[in-house]
Amino acid sequence: MRAAHPDRAFWCERITYRTLDADDPADAERYAVRAPADAVRRIRADVRELASTLPHVERHRALSWVDGGGCVGAMGALHRGEPCGFSLSHERGWTEWTVRPYLDFSVEGGLLLPIPRPGCGPF
Repeated sequence: MRAAHPDRAFWCERITYRTLDADDPADAERYAVRAPADAVRRIRADVRELASTLPHVERHRALSWVDGGGCVGAMGALHRGEPCGFSLSHERGWTEWTVRPYLDFSVEGGLLLPIPRPGCGPF
């Protein structure tokens, strides 16, 4: 019987705020992926979609992250087991993306402990 072993996974969040005060979330999306490339790919797609609506300076910053060092740095951080993130202001609000590595344990059914029913066993 094989022992349980942890696999690395990545918890991703995209939160959009209505105001720059970051106290009024308008939308949130949370999901897990198995590879750093998947996490960064989703952020890049979101940023590209949002870029056309941004003022020139923010658009340039967004596309520089997507096509340049920002996403490369994020990928490196995730491979090292470190979190990463990116944020953009747009209209009167802003959006932030964060990715955090975590250990996802795979346990085969034979290794799971049974849950005793009340009144059964020594407990």
